Amino acid sequence: MPKYYSLLLYIFLLSSVICSYSLKAQTTHFNQFSNEFADAESIGKKWTLEFNIGQSYTSTPPTNNSMFAKASQFYLRGWAHYYASSRWKLSYFLALFGNVEIPDIEQAKNKEIRYAIQGTYYFHKIGYTLLTRLRLEDRRIQNEANTFEAYYRIRTQLKYTKPINGKVIRKGIYYGFGADELFFKTNAAITGKEFFDRNRATLGLGYSITDDTQIELVYTNEILPRSSGTQIYNAYQINFAFSDLFKKMKDKKKEKQPIENGD
Repeated sequence: MPKYYSLLLYIFLLSSVICSYSLKAQTTHFNQFSNEFADAESIGKKWTLEFNIGQSYTSTPPTNNSMFAKASQFYLRGWAHYYASSRWKLSYFLALFGNVEIPDIEQAKNKEIRYAIQGTYYFHKIGYTLLTRLRLEDRRIQNEANTFEAYYRIRTQLKYTKPINGKVIRKGIYYGFGADELFFKTNAAITGKEFFDRNRATLGLGYSITDDTQIELVYTNEILPRSSGTQIYNAYQINFAFSDLFKKMKDKKKEKQPIENGD
């Protein structure tokens, strides 16, 4: 496994170098803000269902550089996770994305249906967690003819998470994390001919409000090399993550119900 880790690290470092050389004179910078609410509901010992809802805002360069200039996207996503072992997690999701029409940045009003399968491997260490994941996405994006154009995208990520004032993430613990992710895609008219899609680097700080509730502040830098010019996205995000939220609400409701005594 150390050899595998070294190979992944080499690939990510190499991709960063490639991205830096791919930056052209014509570069467009975007500032974005998004938030996401996530809840994971456990089903037995091996399965978890997860639900995400989120929205995004974007700047409209060069006229407006505010990250809140325009609402840009809304999405709903549902996951099924299977924990094959303490190190392996297999996942599937179905998602619906809706883009808002923004003529200033040539974004059309369209929908996207996205399916994905994902495998995650965890390197559990004392004091930190390292994971690597591989995801295959089937994206169906609505085009100008109101038909859905399909293409595939492969994503691979390396992520490091470190509790700051404790050994594990639980109530009252701050934690930091960093990740780098590479995106590769097939050729499609709606997305361009580039095989290498983008590089996404992420830094974040989280706080565990309770054992089952976390809030995270995240900064993401995305570099999209394109034949027409490089696009760079500086994105800021607030995430709220819950575990068994609906199950706990249901249990509390049962506790408040009066006990009926028989005659």
